[in-house]
Amino acid sequence: MALHLRPVGPEPAQTYWVRRAVVAAAALLVLVLLLQLLGRIGGDEDRLAQSGATPSASAASPGPLPTPDPSASADPSATADPSAGATPSASTAACADDVLRVEPAATDESYAVGDQPRLELRITNTGAAPCSRDLGQAAVELQVVSGDDRIWSSDDCAPGGETDVVVLQPGAVETSTVTWPGTRSLPGCQGDDEPSSAGTYRVNGRVGELREQGASFVLR
Repeated sequence: MALHLRPVGPEPAQTYWVRRAVVAAAALLVLVLLLQLLGRIGGDEDRLAQSGATPSASAASPGPLPTPDPSASADPSATADPSAGATPSASTAACADDVLRVEPAATDESYAVGDQPRLELRITNTGAAPCSRDLGQAAVELQVVSGDDRIWSSDDCAPGGETDVVVLQPGAVETSTVTWPGTRSLPGCQGDDEPSSAGTYRVNGRVGELREQGASFVLR
């Protein structure tokens, strides 16, 4: 079969050449558009591969939060024990006399005759470590004296009692208070009800066998 390059037909040759050019241009345009589309798809796939991102990764939901272990207990050292140091133990040594400061005194410097002065016995641990000491009724005593005359003692009417061992922290102060009725007393709770006369008096104190002279006060 012979290949006809020249147009054959009733129309002029120019018309056939224009038709062929239009068909060729349309085919070329389709080819160009197809190549551009393939190139764009390939470029998107390359960018996704380089970034490592995937549609499922961006939509991933966070994992479940860890559930606390109900059996885990708090550090016992982080919880303060309000009774710590308040009771004696085998490791708490007894307070030696030389670490105790004993301060007997009246709560005021002067009173009227017939008043009932309040007396205090302040006991301080001056040592560097906690120590224990019996501060029960039988172990402590307050006296009122005038010169060498023993006027009154807290032991006269309450000579005994149970022990009361207290742990004294360094610098801690324990205070015992009693009321002096303003009269003279004798051992066995003997004495009289006559008020002491005006004058200067002094408060003495005792803790165990440790005795200290204290401050003076005045009856007017």
